[in-house]
Amino acid sequence: MAIALLPLSGALALLLPSAPAHDRRQFLMAASSLAVVRAPPASAAHADEKQRNLPPATLAQIVTEDITQRQFLVSGRLTRSIYDESCTFQDEIDTYTLDKWMVGTQKLFDESKSHVDIVGQVEATESEVRFRFDEILCFNLPLIKPKIPLTGTLVLTRGEDGLITKYREIWDISVVESLKRAYL
Repeated sequence: MAIALLPLSGALALLLPSAPAHDRRQFLMAASSLAVVRAPPASAAHADEKQRNLPPATLAQIVTEDITQRQFLVSGRLTRSIYDESCTFQDEIDTYTLDKWMVGTQKLFDESKSHVDIVGQVEATESEVRFRFDEILCFNLPLIKPKIPLTGTLVLTRGEDGLITKYREIWDISVVESLKRAYL
């Protein structure tokens, strides 16, 4: 974060050779103004870092790795460069923005006790990526860690530039039925 620059600017001013007070004051004011400018989140992929128009097979491989290596459905850790920043994430409960989905998923589930498997293959076309999943969701509650088994299909819709613009989870059972399957 840019706020760490404020102590650094003060230290630099002390180390600089004697300069007129006016020059040092200008330097400190300029450096201090950086402290109020917030840097973008480290996880944000800049527009020029986005992986646009990837071939379907390449996109399928990235999504497969997001599941098999990063467990993104329970960890929130995904390859952001394949998603449009305006992508919406919808499950059977609500719809979220990209940042809210990532942060919310990281907080909601205990990643060490949750697990996701791909059932079959990740299928990708120019317009979408689709796969079935089988997961155990362990909720990150303070006193107990209930687990819920869940299966369904994830459909990732691609925009004109090939980036994912919509994430849609389709569960095989209702929310109420899934909650009835909870165990400790």
